[in-house]
Amino acid sequence: MNRSTLPLGISVDAIVDQALDLIASGGLAELTLRPLATSLGVSVPVISARMGSKEQLVEGVTQAAHARDLVFFGKWGALASDVGARDSASRAAIAELALHEWVTRERRQAILLIELVHDRALRPDRLPVLEDWLDDAGRFWAELIFGDAALAELALGYVLDEAGFSLGAGDDPKYALLRSLCLQRFASGIFPGADADKGAVIASLISRLDAAVTPAAEEEDAKRQRITSSAADLIVSQGIESVTHRSVALAAGVPASTVVYHFGARPALVVAGLHAVIARFHSRRSDIRIDHNGAPPNDTSIQDLVKATSMIALASAREPSLLPYAIDMRRRRGENWRASDMAPMGIGIGAGFDRAAGQVLSIAAFGMGMIGMARKTADRAHFAHALAALETWRTRSTG
Repeated sequence: MNRSTLPLGISVDAIVDQALDLIASGGLAELTLRPLATSLGVSVPVISARMGSKEQLVEGVTQAAHARDLVFFGKWGALASDVGARDSASRAAIAELALHEWVTRERRQAILLIELVHDRALRPDRLPVLEDWLDDAGRFWAELIFGDAALAELALGYVLDEAGFSLGAGDDPKYALLRSLCLQRFASGIFPGADADKGAVIASLISRLDAAVTPAAEEEDAKRQRITSSAADLIVSQGIESVTHRSVALAAGVPASTVVYHFGARPALVVAGLHAVIARFHSRRSDIRIDHNGAPPNDTSIQDLVKATSMIALASAREPSLLPYAIDMRRRRGENWRASDMAPMGIGIGAGFDRAAGQVLSIAAFGMGMIGMARKTADRAHFAHALAALETWRTRSTG
């Protein structure tokens, strides 16, 4: 029988399924009571009676998705245990299959988790149900990839950042191969000295993924500068979904028609805002200093860059025209890492630092940055703890 004919008997699972569909297609902002009720063919009071307020709805959907992810974690954890996956190659192979399933068959859970991390990175308050999910996810991926739950934050950061790109680019065979090889390098400890051949293949794939993206020139027109700066402000304060011709025009103090004239369709405006975020970071990069304890700085330009690149990765899964820019950003982040960046972050350089190591480390670091902002954890403590755990694991594994 049609669900709409039995409005009082609608199940929580049906509500959760429809809520996840709305979020997957349009983002967390799409999850409001009225559109949800309309899509289910019931009234708003029926949804409210089952799920409560908008905030309670978000919490309820999060708890339900968390529970579904626990089933997913249990299945793959049991497989790894049954086959006795102890070496890095076996762990990486299982982790790659699990990650592929998470961003395809289980993609609604992956999208929700990333969306919630983005949402909390923009808010001053914490969300305990999200942090419970992050805790369980971190332990699962750390045990699957490294066989050690102590590396939870590092593993979770890597998976969340990679998942954001894979949701849009995972069907590209070159990207799928790059993801697999990078995950193998990650499971080996990022800097394995005997992995030169694999590093060369990764470098080749990076070059083949170079997008036909023209580097952004510095804006000379004052009005265009104001528009791109306003778009950048909206991206890092409210998220990419907030960037529209109208919202940017209002923030820049110009007519919406002026924004359309200069940038055309919305994706071009989003890309211009992203480039403005990147430009701000590079203009401040020489001013960023490491504290006397060798920990990375708490710097808003770094946080803005982390937020912007993570958000454009997820946005590209919904707007294919953004995908070349997302992939280009993934590549460039890794290319910008150098061996000299390692010591200030509290990690030994290790043998075999190359373009592959730069790609792998940038994925983990940017993902951890997003998680740290969602958890309201200071950058210094967050990175120092995760990287110290990696060094301990590497020393034990090679000892």
